[in-house]
Amino acid sequence: MSFWIDVSAETDEERVAAWQRQLEPLVADVFATYSAGFHGDYSPGSLAELEQFVLAALPDLDGMKQPTTLPVVKAAVGYLGETLLRARGGEWVWGQGELAGMPYVALDEERARLAPLEYIIEAVRVRDGKQFTQLWSRVEAGEPAADSSDLLLTLVVAIVQDHGYSCTIESDTVMLSGSGVSDWELSLDNLRRKVAPEPEDQWPALVADHLSTMFAELDVTATAPLDMADLDRIRPLLRARMYPEDMEDVGIPVVSRTLAPGLAQRVVIDQVNTMVSVTYDRLSHWRIQEQDLFEIAEDNTHDDGLLTVEDLEVEDERILGLYGSADYASAHARWLGEYPVVGRWGAAFVVPCEGTVFIHPLDGMDAYVSVGTLANMAMVTHAERPSPVSPSVYWWHDGIIELAADVRKSGDELELHVSAEFQEVMEQIAEYADGTS
Repeated sequence: MSFWIDVSAETDEERVAAWQRQLEPLVADVFATYSAGFHGDYSPGSLAELEQFVLAALPDLDGMKQPTTLPVVKAAVGYLGETLLRARGGEWVWGQGELAGMPYVALDEERARLAPLEYIIEAVRVRDGKQFTQLWSRVEAGEPAADSSDLLLTLVVAIVQDHGYSCTIESDTVMLSGSGVSDWELSLDNLRRKVAPEPEDQWPALVADHLSTMFAELDVTATAPLDMADLDRIRPLLRARMYPEDMEDVGIPVVSRTLAPGLAQRVVIDQVNTMVSVTYDRLSHWRIQEQDLFEIAEDNTHDDGLLTVEDLEVEDERILGLYGSADYASAHARWLGEYPVVGRWGAAFVVPCEGTVFIHPLDGMDAYVSVGTLANMAMVTHAERPSPVSPSVYWWHDGIIELAADVRKSGDELELHVSAEFQEVMEQIAEYADGTS
């Protein structure tokens, strides 16, 4: 047995059958006990009254956990789900994923599963009496219901729709439309990386904060759009950043140049709340050369000021970090010569994600250990942090960036495939050490 059903069941099919057998008697009994005035006919029109009943019986989220009110929660889940199914068709299913072990509804084969409990929790939290009718409006309009087993996607879709936008979901990308906006794409990869280390009860606030910048930019775009044709106005907003060399373009190809295998530089327009990559189509209207565009962007980024150098104190190794710009620290890999991080043979460095640059000055035999340490740091950070750039190790010397080692995961081990050019440097370091020993 479980909280949701009062009999033992071995399979999800048996659990669903047991849930359906007890559903109508349970709902009728709860309504008779808690609200003599609401009997319900399982029509969409009754959902507003259902929500008022729920809010009266459940004063807050903690109240949902009290033994005396748990029957109300079960009945509300049953009534809300059954109403949606009778109006739209579909079936009850047993939940999987984040909210496994409870009844869900699948409205049809093409739509994601929906957990009525999530909408009841949201109704009790918000307490505006509109959550169930808004849910029905979205379902009736055929808008996507996020897969309720994916908590992050559920939160994103709910917040997007609460702001008055429609959305569709493809892979892990949310496409927004409405309020004068169309084809605005939101990739969830960075957001997933941002919330992953945090407890799930903090996710709603983190998601709302993350999306607030997007809504701010949408508002600015609608009310005071930036004149992209005027280069003189755009010039101060241009900045340079590093990106993965194989990062896919969205729509029109963006201006990009490869600095070393796996590492590319792009020019972006910094609009405070968000940044937009410059496209080749936009560049053609500005009538300047691509090289000039990169120079402007790099000068602007450099003029924002150098970063802070910190010794990371990794055991007995000298690993340094550049800090001070969460958005443009990667650009400073071009100017390592201006920092006290360069040794006799230059510096080995990694840019695993935006905002993070780790460096080892190449001065002696400790490079053989420290390059491996950099590779491990890069692989872990690249896999977990937002805005990933590259897990590879690079070599800076005389203002030039080259690949030092391609880093790959093989089972639980890292494989470093050292470039021929960097292998020569390592051999020079070894010969120098032998000559001075």
